[in-house]
Amino acid sequence: MTAISDMPRRKDAQRNREAILAAARELFAECADVPMYEVARKAAVGQATLYRNFPDRRDLAAALLLEEMRQTEHLAVEHADDPDAFFVLLRNVVDTIARFHPLGELAREDACVGSALHSRRRRLRELLTEPLRAAKAAGTVRCDVTIDDVFLVVLMVRGAMDGADGPAERAAAASRALSLVLEGLTPSRAA
Repeated sequence: MTAISDMPRRKDAQRNREAILAAARELFAECADVPMYEVARKAAVGQATLYRNFPDRRDLAAALLLEEMRQTEHLAVEHADDPDAFFVLLRNVVDTIARFHPLGELAREDACVGSALHSRRRRLRELLTEPLRAAKAAGTVRCDVTIDDVFLVVLMVRGAMDGADGPAERAAAASRALSLVLEGLTPSRAA
């Protein structure tokens, strides 16, 4: 027997789901505590349609994180042979964190969203390991940098966003912090 979630969606139902996710993506960039009726209004769907797709905020947040993970996986495949794949993926991770920074607070309050974030981190670790190895072999990343160091960098960049107001300031802070931190990951130019 096929589960309902595995069945193909009608085109209008798929369009509604995509509109809800787009609205949530935009609204959650400002504040994770946005009322669900605001998501429905911005998506131009009824509340029944919203709740049929996402029974609560945590399901909606988890779906957003899953969608972002799929995009990151696609980017990893797209750049598999790119010598700069590590830097492309790291920039994507930082951009995603900047975009969804308010969801971090929701993750601390809600175990379901926290679990989705934890699963995302595990998958990111898998996606970044080979590009990191290749970057070290190519000499574009210091040979002593580990995957744990990369996640330490991500935490440091995330911390740089804490005082920023709004998505534009977060993106600017994240970009500047990553630029500064990347200097520490690359081999010394004087060597």
